[in-house]
Amino acid sequence: MNKNNFSIINLFPDKVLKKKGDGNYKTVCPQCGLQGGRTEGFILFPESNMWYCHSSGKHGGILELVALQNNIINCIDCLEKGEKRRILEAEQFKEVLDLLKNKYGWQTYKGVCDVLKLRQPIQLPNNGKLISTFADELCTRIKNENYLFYRSDTKEIVEIGKIKHPSGECEYRGFVPLTSNRFITFIEKYFKPWQEIYTKQGKKIVNKSMPGSVGSVVLVSDNFIEQMPVINRIFTIQQPIIYKGKLTFPEKGYDIRFGSWLPYNAPSISKPEMSLKEGKEIISYIFNEFCFQSKQDYTNAIASLLTPLLRGLYKTGFSTRTPFVIYEANRERAGKDYAAGITGIVTEGVALEEPPISNNERSNGNNDEIRKKILSAMIAGRKRLHFANNKGNLNNAVFEAYLTAKKISDRLLGTNKNIDLNNEIEYSGSGNIGMTMTPDLANRSIFVKLFLDVEDANSRKFNNANLHKWVLDNRELVLSALYSLIRNWFDNKCPKGSLPFTSYPEWAETCGGIMECAGYDNPCVRDKEMLGVAVDSETSDMKSLFELCFESNGEEWMNKKDIVKLISESEDSLFSYYDFEKNSDQVKFAKKFDKFIGRIFSDVRLVVDDMKIRASRRKYKFTAEKSTFDKKEVFGSDFNVENIEKVAESGRNGRVGRVCLPPSDSLYIRKMGSSENPANPTKNANFDKKAIKNDRQVQFWEAPECDTIKEQCTKEEVFSWCQKNPKHTFEEMFDKLGHGSPKHYNELKSEVNYHVRSKHFSL
Repeated sequence: MNKNNFSIINLFPDKVLKKKGDGNYKTVCPQCGLQGGRTEGFILFPESNMWYCHSSGKHGGILELVALQNNIINCIDCLEKGEKRRILEAEQFKEVLDLLKNKYGWQTYKGVCDVLKLRQPIQLPNNGKLISTFADELCTRIKNENYLFYRSDTKEIVEIGKIKHPSGECEYRGFVPLTSNRFITFIEKYFKPWQEIYTKQGKKIVNKSMPGSVGSVVLVSDNFIEQMPVINRIFTIQQPIIYKGKLTFPEKGYDIRFGSWLPYNAPSISKPEMSLKEGKEIISYIFNEFCFQSKQDYTNAIASLLTPLLRGLYKTGFSTRTPFVIYEANRERAGKDYAAGITGIVTEGVALEEPPISNNERSNGNNDEIRKKILSAMIAGRKRLHFANNKGNLNNAVFEAYLTAKKISDRLLGTNKNIDLNNEIEYSGSGNIGMTMTPDLANRSIFVKLFLDVEDANSRKFNNANLHKWVLDNRELVLSALYSLIRNWFDNKCPKGSLPFTSYPEWAETCGGIMECAGYDNPCVRDKEMLGVAVDSETSDMKSLFELCFESNGEEWMNKKDIVKLISESEDSLFSYYDFEKNSDQVKFAKKFDKFIGRIFSDVRLVVDDMKIRASRRKYKFTAEKSTFDKKEVFGSDFNVENIEKVAESGRNGRVGRVCLPPSDSLYIRKMGSSENPANPTKNANFDKKAIKNDRQVQFWEAPECDTIKEQCTKEEVFSWCQKNPKHTFEEMFDKLGHGSPKHYNELKSEVNYHVRSKHFSL
């Protein structure tokens, strides 16, 4: 039986039905059994869902047939030709509905209710009836309708927003939280609420809508929530999912396997067996008229189009994060947003564009507005956000955090309720050359660069002048082409991409593997511009400063005044956004500058003589050095970074931290719980007092009474012990070596940070 096309013949076994030439059926009357010897018997009319008994000459509908089958009424009690009245009243009507649920099953009950558009009577909670009982009765029908769902991340009951157009097509608008006022009218599609009232004549039953206060309680009650189907995401297209080791697709409507909803009119992969060659030809046709600056930009454009279809392929789940795709052009009208819009049309059916993150030269972006925009998109179940026409400097801390966060925790707008949302959105943006961004954002991005060299951009002619319309009309064909890449990768046992992307490792393995398996280049190839030199003004200026200082002073020590003087005399307009006449800008520059200690640009490393003295007294040197640090070369072939990383243990007072050990120098700390003074640093010939002492330490370390104190142990000894005892705890380290106190940990951490910056060392 098709639950969406219930027919009166479904109430009989097939073996007792005999089809007539006119499309109707005949059988034996379930009540009178062909009384009177008539041969035509009991006739069923599937088109109208009516029946006629030739023995009694009476007719009725589905509910009357159920009553006949269960001896609640006789066929003689039904309607004569032309007669109009209600046969089943009050208790008989309720008894028939209960029989449909209990004897014939839920699907039959639902089918009958849908065909007859029945609303089941339900008593409102009052006069001894509990709200929990009322909630249970509502769930008996609503829970299987797949119209209301419980959304676990926002912890609320939602429905799928739907708009029906005059053409009959439905447009699905994402998740819509169910309010108590909406709930009142919603349940009246399926139920007819009633209540007993007392009058002078006695009890009386009256129809009454559910009060809003009752609806609010029901929507948050465990009885109701626990019976609603759980939903986590809305799919806008049929996309592949690896489920139990096989490629599969979500079902249209609600799919309990993935807690998902796929609209019934969503585009499908129409040609799942499309060859890889045909798929690549379709993809090439889409992008062949864009003025990509290089082959790598073409590769990245394909990766951007492919990425939304990969959510079901990641091992760590649908919220695996993916890079920020930046469409950058050398001028206006190059087609950057048009190229980005193709992804929107394929995945959402429309090329939506959001306001820019930064819209002027001095803007740093509005953190609150971006937070509200993204939070609202997540609540609605959006899958893509494209921020178009950015200008100036893209500097938005909230957006940078959202690019790598799998789950977002924030306060629901207009309430004091905190919610946790899975971050399953793909982000992209666009801008022309001159747009800059922070190092964090640049290193979370891949670039699709376009270069247009003609004078009049509007004079260009295209073979497919309306590409967006072609993509919209052929969404299923494009999806099939992209699926051919995925299927080819899956059939070849899912090889991983050959290049890493540290911020997005799983995307690099999956997308890179699919692209390479199909014969494309890897989207994780990073040129200098992608590393942030071109779009990140801070890093770009600092790279030029490294080159300038090394060229001017070689490896001579310099102070900040010398460096600032070189900047002011430079013809390259370095750090033009700082006014070095102002103390505030000098402080800002000093803080930025210290971030680059230990970094290498153009094979030049910045080192500092002493990080523990005042910033104004520090000296800096730019030395020729390539980044070739090898831990195993320094510490031997037995070095295992995993063993060292396991040293993150719980310290005393519940403190947790990683013990990171520098490669050289000695440790000088007071044993925890002891009055012993620190070891005398002058006893170690390799020790440089200026390297770590501060103003307070000078008071004690240079005191005469410290000369006789012997050092407790060296860092080499601590490191050796850690290698031999890789599974030791924080307490064991303290008991054995006298190390592990919060004071020691903070001192050690500070010294390690110095080595990280000046010697490119880390464990």
